[in-house]
Amino acid sequence: MDPNTFTDEKALEQFGYRQELKRTLGYFSSFALSFSVISVTTGLFANYGNGLRIGGPAFIWTWLVVGAGQFLVALVFARLAAEIPLSGYAYHWTRRLAGPQLAWWAGWLMIIQFLTGMPGVCYALANYLVPYLGLDPSNRNVILATIVILGAIALINHFGILLASWVNNVSVVTEILGTVVVGLLLLFVALWRHTKPLGFLLTHPAQPGGLSYIGAFAFSSLMSAWTLTGFETAANLAEETHDPTRNVPRAIVRSELFSVVVGFLVLAGFTLTIYDSKAVMGDSTPLGLIMDHYFPPLVTHATMVMVFISIFASALANLTTLTRMVWAMARDGQLPASAWLARVSRHRIPAHALWSVTLFSIVFVMWAKLEVVITGIATLAGYLTYAVVLAATLRRKTLIEISGTPAPAEDQRTHPSRGLTIAALTWTLILVAMLSLPHSAWTNSLSTLAAIVVGGLWYGRVHLTQKRPASPH
Repeated sequence: MDPNTFTDEKALEQFGYRQELKRTLGYFSSFALSFSVISVTTGLFANYGNGLRIGGPAFIWTWLVVGAGQFLVALVFARLAAEIPLSGYAYHWTRRLAGPQLAWWAGWLMIIQFLTGMPGVCYALANYLVPYLGLDPSNRNVILATIVILGAIALINHFGILLASWVNNVSVVTEILGTVVVGLLLLFVALWRHTKPLGFLLTHPAQPGGLSYIGAFAFSSLMSAWTLTGFETAANLAEETHDPTRNVPRAIVRSELFSVVVGFLVLAGFTLTIYDSKAVMGDSTPLGLIMDHYFPPLVTHATMVMVFISIFASALANLTTLTRMVWAMARDGQLPASAWLARVSRHRIPAHALWSVTLFSIVFVMWAKLEVVITGIATLAGYLTYAVVLAATLRRKTLIEISGTPAPAEDQRTHPSRGLTIAALTWTLILVAMLSLPHSAWTNSLSTLAAIVVGGLWYGRVHLTQKRPASPH
């Protein structure tokens, strides 16, 4: 056995768990998982048109605003990942900082996030792929393609984290060669040919219905708010990563920073090369239209293939992290059929949890309006999860206070600073308000609330069962 693996397993035992999953991931794979879930490509191709129509070219600056706020959260989460290197990160971090009651809600909210967002990513891929293959882009065909994609990513995950991480690593290269390189080439073209003055990036359309520009700017920021999440995914595979207290924090911070910087340059490149604002804003695939105008068909087709691979890998990584969260909570008996969901297959992956969430996602796809879900419920639930974890960080207790047992050595490290945590929590609450309070967001807010209530009913049942005294014999 690798001595580093032995050390990682001993560290895991300090938290009361034995090594069940296969520990094979290095730093690059850890980084690639976070980068794939953030997926600049998915965010741009799914929502660029909406942001452009609502906020005009100036909407791209929301990317930097959201990126700066998210970087605060990433810094706090990097420290927590070093302290508590466990799969099921949001659940376990909150459990060890504020107790099991609040931890259950952190885990449940994250399950809601990925259970809606992951099929949403598959739907976004299907929405582009079906017409690209020359098929009728009817809702029925898009739904069928989404289900096929869900089955494919589940099969890859079923055969172990090594295969899933290999596919994901390849996708990072394709994303850089695809969206990133093309976006930077367009930026070079824009600056070389002066296709648009730089002031074009500050323009915005007149707002209908008396909507203020500030309101439009806030609403158009949803593309950035939806995309620039998931940097903490590396933490959810901590029990499958070598030296997680070192590799995972670096992956969290660097994946977020890289996505913010490169993503903005790509956004600027595409936006400065808009040759006809009316045509681009009115097209369902505006980025493809821009590429068609500047590049020969071969380049556009090659780029789109790499885009499809990147979005597929994002869906794959989303399913991987959802499965680990369900497994981690089931391991502690926190979900229905926990003993069954917590079983690990011969490939050393939580196969029962994997296929359960895949089946549920297929049912969800056949019922939900994915166009709404992809930028609504998943995003709101994700930021609520962030808020719970950050609030728990401020509320920090020791394990002695929570369970009467001494804290592991990792808990003795320097904690996230209170000022940084307050700043990150304030930013997160602002986004929660933006995502839930506007009238246009009420459908997402009510749907998220309904999912929370369902979880509350289950939690109440489990809590009452645990508290009920045993019957005398």
